[in-house]
Amino acid sequence: MSEALLLSLIHKLDINYLMYKPYWEINEEKERVIKEMREIVDIVRDKKLEEGKTLNFLVSDLVNVIEDAVDLFKRGKTYHTYYGSIHTWIGEIKTRLFKLGDDGAEKRSSENVEDDKYVVGLDEDVQMLLRSKIFGGKGYRSNPIVVIKGMCGIGKTTLAREIYNHPTVVERFECRLWVSNSTDLTIKELLIKLIQQVEDAENLRTSSLLEDMDNRSLRDMLSQHLQGTRYLIVLDDVPKQMRLKSFLEALPQEFHESRLLFTSHTTHVDLDVDDENVHKMKPLDSKKSWQLFLKTINHGNKLTGDHKFPMNLEHMGKQMLRKCGGLPLAIKEVGKQLAEKKVSGGSEWEQLLESVDFDSTLKLLEPFYHKLDPKLDSCFLSMAFFKENTTLRKEKLKHIWFAGGVLSSTSYYNYESYLHGLTNDSFIEVQDRST
Repeated sequence: MSEALLLSLIHKLDINYLMYKPYWEINEEKERVIKEMREIVDIVRDKKLEEGKTLNFLVSDLVNVIEDAVDLFKRGKTYHTYYGSIHTWIGEIKTRLFKLGDDGAEKRSSENVEDDKYVVGLDEDVQMLLRSKIFGGKGYRSNPIVVIKGMCGIGKTTLAREIYNHPTVVERFECRLWVSNSTDLTIKELLIKLIQQVEDAENLRTSSLLEDMDNRSLRDMLSQHLQGTRYLIVLDDVPKQMRLKSFLEALPQEFHESRLLFTSHTTHVDLDVDDENVHKMKPLDSKKSWQLFLKTINHGNKLTGDHKFPMNLEHMGKQMLRKCGGLPLAIKEVGKQLAEKKVSGGSEWEQLLESVDFDSTLKLLEPFYHKLDPKLDSCFLSMAFFKENTTLRKEKLKHIWFAGGVLSSTSYYNYESYLHGLTNDSFIEVQDRST
């Protein structure tokens, strides 16, 4: 069934390119798109994929991409203007299809690793976001999209959850929806998850009924549910490759009193937001790091009496925490690790502090590094030659990358694109020394 549908899509694309695209634009773009589509058919055929849920979801997303492209052709528009290059999106779906197992299933792995049980140092962030972005904005037509940005483990999910459950937010928004994403979430799954949350319990449709619907029908259904409702939708951990324009089209056009809150390590190309609507998270300072550590190691692990962390070792503990760089995820992991060792082994705290294994903390950050664009791998790895928190001039970094073979003679003068890539994905921070 999927193979036949894919072949029909190729035919539809072929016809509409000829009908609606100027002849001088046809050949190169058409050949690239059709080539990608035929390779997808080969993948489905050669792997003999069964009609699994993930396969059907990916094909539904692909149908959506082609239908949107055809509609734009008919209106005399280019796909690139609205959504980015069509073959880029098709290529993303092709990559995921290639990774499917023979049963049409995909290993699902949520990258939401942040634990919001213990919260420290977010009061100012919460109040600022509520005041200036959730309830504020520049008048009637303020941008409803707000982005919480930062590296993995810095507390994006925790902050978003504090906003989502804040009493004034619960009172203000009639409908609140939350979806935690992962790199393998499809647009169809996203729409289904939102619809299942927004429907009344007695009218809740079964997953199988929603899965049989196409993306456009799901978009229309979600739009009808949200029409005339003041809503807050949180998409947690938005993957870079997710085609968000398709999701945004499911929302009512006049939603100036509603809000969309995204958490992400990157600035998504589909989100039309300026710096005023992006909240960049910062690491905890030493004081707040210490507070979170004590909460985690004492209260979180129920250490009592003599087992509790002794305050006379505060200086030694803070020295150890410096290696966490103010990252809540790392601080919590260290606290849990120490508490488990204390309970199971009964060693002295001095010995435990010296035996902390930071390798386990680094493993928790691996999903973040796997998100990096492969062409930026060498640029980022070269940072290992410098001390922590080193500040470099951009020109010096360019010369270092070139001397180390990271930049070629052809890319030497385009080094800013590499710098922008690392900055945009929250791997490095650019400081303005003019102020």
